Amino acid sequence: MGDKISVSDYQTILFKEKDGIATITLNRPQVRNAINDRMSEEIASAIAAVSGDDRIKVLVITGTEPAFCAGADFRFGDVRDQQLSVESAEDLQAVHGEVARGHLLPKLQSGMVLALQRLDKPTIAMVNGDAVGAGFDLCLACDLRVGSPNARFMVAYTRMAVVPDGGGTWLLPRAVGVSKALELIFTGDFCGAEEAHRIGILNKLVPSEELEQATMKLASDIAKGPPIAQRLSKLLVYKGLETDFETALQFLSAAVSITIHSEDHREAIRAFAEKRAPVFKGK
Repeated sequence: MGDKISVSDYQTILFKEKDGIATITLNRPQVRNAINDRMSEEIASAIAAVSGDDRIKVLVITGTEPAFCAGADFRFGDVRDQQLSVESAEDLQAVHGEVARGHLLPKLQSGMVLALQRLDKPTIAMVNGDAVGAGFDLCLACDLRVGSPNARFMVAYTRMAVVPDGGGTWLLPRAVGVSKALELIFTGDFCGAEEAHRIGILNKLVPSEELEQATMKLASDIAKGPPIAQRLSKLLVYKGLETDFETALQFLSAAVSITIHSEDHREAIRAFAEKRAPVFKGK
């Protein structure tokens, strides 16, 4: 299939951009937006498009109702009806092929979850329903998560007798702490919206009818911010999770030097003095 897929060729996701906010909508509702090879390629393509477009300030990811994402497409119905063998059930065969060839970071991980977490722009998951397995990982790879009472989260991998392979073992403990992460991994139980909000999986929990409005307001507020400072702040936060404090402070000093000489910084000072909203240009 290849990595270069144009927006007009997308079959499993919807992609739109308006007012500096890009939205990727997982669009396989008949299987609760389960991820197959085609979808993983298209998500990777869309993330790359967002990365290369300076007009886009924020990325939102959501799913067509009734779910956010049911994880990898195991095609359980075909197995139950004996139309498909257990060995062929998981519709992510290319991933296993890559691992067999010694590619320890398959495209599903590098092009989707890792690319999303490394994207140098703020990202928000708008969680309208179940986020399971790889769908949960996709949520966790976003910087922020806004959910409705319909949102539920499940690690799920251990229920399939495999280890979490979409980044959850790295992402989840950083969101909820080690003990809670291990509880969710070991049990494979659902975590409801209220608990998810309480323990830090969800930044905001809003009524279902307000989900899109609340998410887009958050995205719009962020999109009005200074892009250079936002990008460097995101980089510093994630790199800081992997470095010692002194090294983090050294990176911080370099980032401050960059931002303090930017046009956006001067605009912020002028706007504050003139008691008006700043207009940032990312310069």
